[in-house]
Amino acid sequence: MDDYTALREDIHQGYIYEAIEGILYLRAHEEIPADEQWRFSEMMGACCGALADTEGAIAAYFEAATEDKFLRSQRQHFSNYLYLCHAVPNLTPKELKAQFDMYATLYRHEEPLPPRADVRHERLRIGFLAQHFLSSSSSLFYEGLLRGLTEQYDVYAYALDDRADGFTESLRGAVNYHALANLSIEEQAERIRVDEIDVLVDLGGHTDGGMTLMVLAHRPAPVQISGIGWFATTGVPFVDGFLTDNVLSPAGTEEFYSEELLRLPYAFHFTPDSAMRASAVAERPADAPVTFGVFQNFMKINEECLKVWGRILKKLPQAQLILQDAAVDSPLRVTTILEMIEGLKLPAKRIFVRTGKRDYLGDYGDIDIALDTFPYTGGASTATTLYMGVPVVSLCGETHHASRLGAAMLTAAGKSAWIAEDARTYENLAVRMAEDIAAVRASRAALRGEVEKSALMDGASYLSAVTDAIERIWAERGDFAQ
Repeated sequence: MDDYTALREDIHQGYIYEAIEGILYLRAHEEIPADEQWRFSEMMGACCGALADTEGAIAAYFEAATEDKFLRSQRQHFSNYLYLCHAVPNLTPKELKAQFDMYATLYRHEEPLPPRADVRHERLRIGFLAQHFLSSSSSLFYEGLLRGLTEQYDVYAYALDDRADGFTESLRGAVNYHALANLSIEEQAERIRVDEIDVLVDLGGHTDGGMTLMVLAHRPAPVQISGIGWFATTGVPFVDGFLTDNVLSPAGTEEFYSEELLRLPYAFHFTPDSAMRASAVAERPADAPVTFGVFQNFMKINEECLKVWGRILKKLPQAQLILQDAAVDSPLRVTTILEMIEGLKLPAKRIFVRTGKRDYLGDYGDIDIALDTFPYTGGASTATTLYMGVPVVSLCGETHHASRLGAAMLTAAGKSAWIAEDARTYENLAVRMAEDIAAVRASRAALRGEVEKSALMDGASYLSAVTDAIERIWAERGDFAQ
């Protein structure tokens, strides 16, 4: 068994520290061939992800992207890098835009498919492209749209792999569903082109290694847009429009997008899944200590977040904080966060760090107030937390799209009073809410009803706004693209 295979087996078996030690040893002794360096950097990125070491993963994936000799995997590494860059504190929009511009150069020699025949359909054909259509955080925001659009348009869903669950099966009966597994990227694009899709909506962006963008690069549809399953610019010239709103993309931020901004009144429509709807809003005992909670992917937690949370706990000597990973059930990630807490000398006895859970909805009964991560704020996590009756304090960044996701959710839910413009305001807001915890607890049961009546769950208005945006960009670009 060669070194690469042995290390991959270590990672598969969960021996992450051993794998890292092995990679570092091979590098130190210059035992990795030059043309294989990228493979080991890729493995290092996976190891860092397993440990919730965001900065380490960012460095590893960037190294893999610059070392790789294969264009497809080079793009994948760079997408992984871009995705994680949004969790880095103090990275300015201009600096981030420069990274997206660098990624775009990986497509400078890409040849689009030949333009399709100028066919006009009686009903516009709208396609949705994703790595998969499984029940997920993204599906909470696109399910209602896909189903709603079928009343006026012919709707297609294209999955790049063949995984399926109950949600997938329910979708098959509502739209024209196609799994494009076991096809080359070119064949996947050609399959969409053959269906004469007019407007193709990308739900992937730079998630899953940016595989959906590789398909869009071949221009299978005359008009291509993004913005529901991905939270920032794609950075590439073959995505024409980006669905957003004035909170996510305020005036003056156009320069940070490669796409035309298609501003909606509200960028998202939240559809709780059956498990959420079946879960009652839990009451908090009157004598329980004030408990803050962060139920998010641990990759979003950084030292800046922890310092602010530590200051909140210092001002509230009896308060507690629960950090629960929303991504995976991994004790290794817990260890990483605990080490960060120890290094910052935070009150560890009042901070409880937990792994991810499948039945996490019941855990909202453990907390009074949710604290959003920053600069990569919560999208689905914020909406879910509100629906479960828990208020969320979120810090809104200046222009960075991902740093304004939480603010967009709160604004749509009619809870803009819980949005802070800077770290100090965030800290003070959390403390003020904790000092009036009786009122916070009394409002838990009503919060779900307020969210249900808010713009965040107003499916009809959202559908109308997206329909107008699609019709507008089709009118502007459809003839040109043909």
